[in-house]
Amino acid sequence: MKKILILMVFGLFVLGLAACGVTTTTNTTGAPTTQAPTTNAPTTQISLTESTTAQSTTTYVPTQEIVLSYADWGDAELNQILINAFQVKYPNITVELRRDITGTGAEFTGNLLNAQAAGVLPDVFAIDNVPTGYYNGMLLDITEYWDNDPETQLVYPNIANTAIYNGQRFAVPSFQFIKGIFININIFDKYNIPLPDYDWDYTEFISIARELRQVGKNDYIYSIDPWYGSLDFETTFPMQDYAEVGYNTWDGTRFNFTSQAWIDAYNLKLQLMSENVVAALTEQEMSVIGDVWPWYEGYIGMKIDGSWNLWMVNDMWNDNAIELGFWPYPGGAAGQFPPTILDYQVVSSQTEHPEAAYLLAKWMTFGREGWMVRLQAMKDRGDLMIDRFPVSDIPEVWVEIEYFTNFVEGLAENVDLLPYGKPDTDKWLPGYKAFWEWVGNEENDYWNRINQGLVTPEVFASEWEAQINMMIAAALED
Repeated sequence: MKKILILMVFGLFVLGLAACGVTTTTNTTGAPTTQAPTTNAPTTQISLTESTTAQSTTTYVPTQEIVLSYADWGDAELNQILINAFQVKYPNITVELRRDITGTGAEFTGNLLNAQAAGVLPDVFAIDNVPTGYYNGMLLDITEYWDNDPETQLVYPNIANTAIYNGQRFAVPSFQFIKGIFININIFDKYNIPLPDYDWDYTEFISIARELRQVGKNDYIYSIDPWYGSLDFETTFPMQDYAEVGYNTWDGTRFNFTSQAWIDAYNLKLQLMSENVVAALTEQEMSVIGDVWPWYEGYIGMKIDGSWNLWMVNDMWNDNAIELGFWPYPGGAAGQFPPTILDYQVVSSQTEHPEAAYLLAKWMTFGREGWMVRLQAMKDRGDLMIDRFPVSDIPEVWVEIEYFTNFVEGLAENVDLLPYGKPDTDKWLPGYKAFWEWVGNEENDYWNRINQGLVTPEVFASEWEAQINMMIAAALED
């Protein structure tokens, strides 16, 4: 595999929330704040060493004996190492790693709601949807602590300006994940299809997908393993063609589903699925290849997925001798803007020690000292890759991350493009989750109607746009 070391920085698309609308603020960081390049390859590189910076410590030093609890669905071993180091830094604070709140994502949040009802919420915890926690009264307003912490100035603006409602901050951004394209290099070699350049665009991506399916059809080879069961073109293609457009056409105040770019992308998605290019093995095909995961066993050429699944690179090589790369998401007319996925942690509304809890949340997420402990612990136990990335411009952290970017072909190039990343809205934008529940409810039945060709994007785009913008405006005003 190609081994390249590169530094990563973030910045560009700034999103913020306020009642009935959106506001933005500017942080003093080394992240790019100007318009993204208009070519497929960025022409300006930002040096992390240019960052004008804040000190990495807060002025608060607890003197009384404090007991805190912490919960997330991440690596328990790393969490305990980080907690141990935190307790050394703050000897008056004892932290309990809660293991009774189980599951991941929405299941984890559901168990948090049960803990809230019992009056035993952890002082600090991860959450898969910030508005859910807000609506249920689980979250503490941490605006005062955030605003008085000099290190928050180093958080990239496109991330820092999320999870703010009515001028109040209710969540700490923890990690940023990369959405990219896993490529089965074995399949490309087998059918003599050249690997794409890292600065490819989505037209080339579609062309390769069609070619791959054509040459591999008799071998039960499909081209694309989709994003959570469906292609994501309407979510990601418009933002490749228009620098000012964000994830799923969010522009900072509203979604724009009636734009021709969104409609064209949705139609392209439906067309590619109708061509049987997207992985959807029939019962007959599955009876031939066996009861297996087709992607894992090497029957699919490309997979749209997140960096949290980089474990597949090692496991698929060890189990099936399949060599994977992780290519940057293909760009468009305006450039190459990688989609990024954000995670959050929060301080409990039930905590008796809010300032100490904020210190712990920072240590486990964006803080410099916590990141340095995390990366050293990963080296000590022999980790060779990293699947999540910092949300702050801290040069010494990025220098250490170089060590983990040379194991997967294409990962360094993903990292290189992240100054131009555009974050998703799923976990922090009020009304967004409720909108998708509305789309899929039994009364609307959009998914079945779309799959049966009973309604086209030209029709439901306007219905969806009106509904989502109404729901988000109402949620922001609520």
